[in-house]
Amino acid sequence: MQNNSPNDRSYQTVIKVIACVLSLVFVLITCAVPVYAEEPIQTTPSRIPLTELEETIDAYVASYEKYTAAVSVVAIKDGEFIVNKAYGFADIENQRKAEPSTVFEWASISKLLVYTSLMQLVEQGKLDLDTDIREYLPEGFFKKLKYDEPITLLNLMHHNAGWEDQTATEVYYYDENEDYDLGETLRKNEPKQIYKPNSVVGYSNYGVGLGGYIVELVSGQPYYEYVNQHIFKPLHMNDTTVHPTGQDRPDLVQRRNEVEGYTKDLKRIPENRVYLTFYPTGAAMGTAEDLGKFLAALMPVDANSVLFAKRDTLDEMLSTSLYYDGTSTPRFAHGFVEMEYWIPTLMHEGNLKGFSSKAVFDPESKFGMVVMTNIAFDEVYYYGLISKIFGNSTYVNSVTSEGGGYFQSARRPASRFTDLFRQLDITKFSKAELSSLYNVVEHNGVVEKISYTPYMDYLPVSNLKVNLIAISLIPVALAIIFSLVALIGYIIRMLLYKLKKRGDSPTHLDKYYLAINFAGGLLLLNLFIIFTRLPSYPAYSSLRINLGFNLLYVVLAVAYLGLLIYKLQKSSYGKKQKVMYIMSGISAFILAAFVVGWNLYV
Repeated sequence: MQNNSPNDRSYQTVIKVIACVLSLVFVLITCAVPVYAEEPIQTTPSRIPLTELEETIDAYVASYEKYTAAVSVVAIKDGEFIVNKAYGFADIENQRKAEPSTVFEWASISKLLVYTSLMQLVEQGKLDLDTDIREYLPEGFFKKLKYDEPITLLNLMHHNAGWEDQTATEVYYYDENEDYDLGETLRKNEPKQIYKPNSVVGYSNYGVGLGGYIVELVSGQPYYEYVNQHIFKPLHMNDTTVHPTGQDRPDLVQRRNEVEGYTKDLKRIPENRVYLTFYPTGAAMGTAEDLGKFLAALMPVDANSVLFAKRDTLDEMLSTSLYYDGTSTPRFAHGFVEMEYWIPTLMHEGNLKGFSSKAVFDPESKFGMVVMTNIAFDEVYYYGLISKIFGNSTYVNSVTSEGGGYFQSARRPASRFTDLFRQLDITKFSKAELSSLYNVVEHNGVVEKISYTPYMDYLPVSNLKVNLIAISLIPVALAIIFSLVALIGYIIRMLLYKLKKRGDSPTHLDKYYLAINFAGGLLLLNLFIIFTRLPSYPAYSSLRINLGFNLLYVVLAVAYLGLLIYKLQKSSYGKKQKVMYIMSGISAFILAAFVVGWNLYV
């Protein structure tokens, strides 16, 4: 074995010292250099990575291509657009493709502009959320209020001022040259107040229209000019108008007219360019990108707000102002709908003749999304795509009542001619179905009110009322059948008498008998025409002749009954003739009562 010399041992010692020093230096350097953790991947509320969002939307649209006309999709994160795309055709027949510049109808999303305008004026001290709105309106503005309780701006935002609903025919008109004054229109079309304020939520276009009118009165500007100056201009929303007919932006009107509206099975809807009587509730039209700019302004990335002088005002507007009855579940944030997907969100929907739109956003994560389509009551994108990005809604209730029952929407035209159709639209819910709704209000095990959409409550309808409505239609049906049979029978009887001189000879009352039964047949035809036209939302003015005929029938029925009573007392008729005359009088009375009872007249 060879021994190491002293020089070798010294050399090894030096090497070890150097190694130790180098190790120490490495440790010090390692400790001094900060360790950067990998930044977490940002995702949508449904856990889709934002880097894959556009690809996910592309795939979704491709899978539903056969249900698609045009759809424009915008997604925003931290104030930046991460998706801004359009798919499909704005005009299928002419193969005009949709573009990000395609102009869609905002429909009821327009209401968010009213709420924002009101909050701007609240911030300036010109309005107060809890003050009776009659202090801002001309004296004696309302004529049909039933309750003395104050109506506040919050009631307008929460849709719980208590008004009955306007019919679609009263909300829409089609002549862009029609003279228009918001205040006069609201005064002329005042609905009845059928619920006490704060008691029932029933979606009200009239109430939001009033909010727009109050903006006019307090600001001294037409509503659309106020919005242009205080919302559209500061947000550079250069492709949107809220003018009642868009006449302040003819370029946008031209682009809007290049878009057709379609049903869910992609059939073109004729006359899909409509105007709204209470235009602040739904007249905005523009690009999805512009609506995205509005959403981005509601989710500022810093402490400033473009829409308000103080960030606190924006925070207040987006904070809960109404909860579902008896719960801590948010319902409205000053008009913005609070919806629980996989995360809490604020949103609003819109439907207009041939168009559907939806805007959903989360101020906490600063993520939002806009979907606009030219399909009426769309579900594929309006609900399906939104649920894919935000997750499904998650409200579940515990119901202790022993069973279900019949319910009717609180949003109903109680004194309008369409009340009949709403009365027939009564829904029965089982106990299991009740447990899946947003909110169920009970007292001693009895359901008093349910809410399965944020926009309106549903009130219980007794079995007795349901049965009475059904039973009441039986004599109406019998009266109609009698009128038709009597009319046909009379014609046959007169033909036989003239040809073969058989049967009873005509009397002086026969021509009136013939007239009232003929009018009964026309009444049936007229009601059928009204019923078939309603789904296309005709203007009320175009139905006046139909409703006027119904009123004429009532006058004829009263006149016939008076004449019948007089003639039967003064003249003698055969037993068979008397029965027929009396039966025609009873039928006329039933039909007239039906017309008057259901407000089926002008």
